[in-house]
Amino acid sequence: MTQQISEEELNAYVDEQLNASDRARVLQALSRDATLQQRVAEIQQIRSLLRHAYEQPPLPTRSINISPFWQSHKLVASLLVAVGIVTGALLHTLATNSTILHSAKALKGVVIQVSEADPAKWEMALINARNVRKAYGDKPINVEIVAYGPGLKMLRNDSAVASGLAEASNNGVKLLACGNTMAMTQTLHEDLNRAVDVVPAGVVEIMQRQQDGYAYVRP
Repeated sequence: MTQQISEEELNAYVDEQLNASDRARVLQALSRDATLQQRVAEIQQIRSLLRHAYEQPPLPTRSINISPFWQSHKLVASLLVAVGIVTGALLHTLATNSTILHSAKALKGVVIQVSEADPAKWEMALINARNVRKAYGDKPINVEIVAYGPGLKMLRNDSAVASGLAEASNNGVKLLACGNTMAMTQTLHEDLNRAVDVVPAGVVEIMQRQQDGYAYVRP
């Protein structure tokens, strides 16, 4: 880790527990440091695995009579099971990611969802898109950023991340706006950054890309 940004601050950044000034400082460091970007991605992955472990615990296959001794240690056993699930899932994910990076055929693309008008969220989405393109180098990999709901605001001509949008587009990243959101907010195509294309429905676009074999990312 760098001297400026601690591990605790990165975890707080991912958990959205930093104040505005600290969040801006971390974001500025992330934009310059690829090592920090990778660490944030790892923390996000671990958070996702933890949520998966607790949202979908293993179901018992039959009724078991538990002795008073084991009943008194039920909490400890549950924690061990959760740790085992997370560790196994993490190892599987790391192995899968390693395979993907060595074979472009294993992944057709990445679709990134942004449905918030938060510049920090958009900066992270743009960083993620840039890192994916960089990781694959000259191998064919499609990257889309799909905006709908409040996220559409950041695709407008006066967007706070306009320079980042232009850079992403120049690097082959598709910037897509939800047509349904545009209709509801009375936003015209000419109101959007010139690098932006429009799809009929943002959610449907994300679903279709996942069916096509794209990985799904939400910063």
